[in-house]
Amino acid sequence: MNPARKILTKPVWWWERKQNYRIRSEFRELPSIAVHKGSRRFLVLTTPDTMRDALWTAWSWYRFLREAGFALVLAVDGNVSTEDSAAAARLFPDITVLPAQAPADLIVEQEPSLKTFLALYPTGRKLALLLALSAQYPVIYSDSDVLAFARPEDLLHCVAKNIPCYFMEEVDGTRDPFIIERAQQLGLDYLRRFNSGFLYLPQGSLPIKTAVQILDKWQPPVTSWFTEQTVLSVMLHGAKAEALPPDRYVISARRQFYWQKDVDYSVIAARHFTGTVRHVMYRYGMPVVLKQGRSNSSLTHDFGSDPN
Repeated sequence: MNPARKILTKPVWWWERKQNYRIRSEFRELPSIAVHKGSRRFLVLTTPDTMRDALWTAWSWYRFLREAGFALVLAVDGNVSTEDSAAAARLFPDITVLPAQAPADLIVEQEPSLKTFLALYPTGRKLALLLALSAQYPVIYSDSDVLAFARPEDLLHCVAKNIPCYFMEEVDGTRDPFIIERAQQLGLDYLRRFNSGFLYLPQGSLPIKTAVQILDKWQPPVTSWFTEQTVLSVMLHGAKAEALPPDRYVISARRQFYWQKDVDYSVIAARHFTGTVRHVMYRYGMPVVLKQGRSNSSLTHDFGSDPN
């Protein structure tokens, strides 16, 4: 690395991450999509701070998923402002917005032993959401930082065949050793290079009793950022989940630093912009989706019509 690049890399990265990207508010320029009251659920989890990102994520995917019979649900881990609720309803007429705490309360009623984990682990309410909703419906789940750029044929194939699926990490290792040890004690295995940021879950693919078994010895304090992800990797290994092709459903650190070449968005279906490349979603990912929305070149049907 040349001396100038070595000096500039971290400061520029820090600066890019701290920018207030105006495009986050430009979701208002996207065409609205009336929500279909289907038998499946497309679920996006967000916090109040990432609500705008979640609307971008939801729009980028829902233009392709509505025709497959998915209703759209936005779960918010925190208090939703009136302004944000109105923005969601304008972009997605008939969208369901719910507090993420409600499914957690429901799961605790069914399995009180999960209360400590769901209440104290940072993404405990995410696990509760997935357990609760997938018990009732087939669910596609997304974090608020996953954008779709083209029709996700591989994903839709998994939906049609009722095969659970997920994005693969670039490298192995994002897991909690404590949960792996507990799984081995139970005679269970786990998925390597598994990421829980985007999933297709057939109805009934996450038995709550299995989650209880895996987590029955968990106690605070939190010692890993990957506990919830590892629990899901164990459960979905048992459900025979398949990885989506990583060359089209991308998790990558490319363009983390200003001098790196970015992903070619014209040849991939989707990208999960994990923490170190979140700024790349704003600088490059969202502008691609906005251009598609303005041109309607990527649209698969009349947004205002019933897909059936």
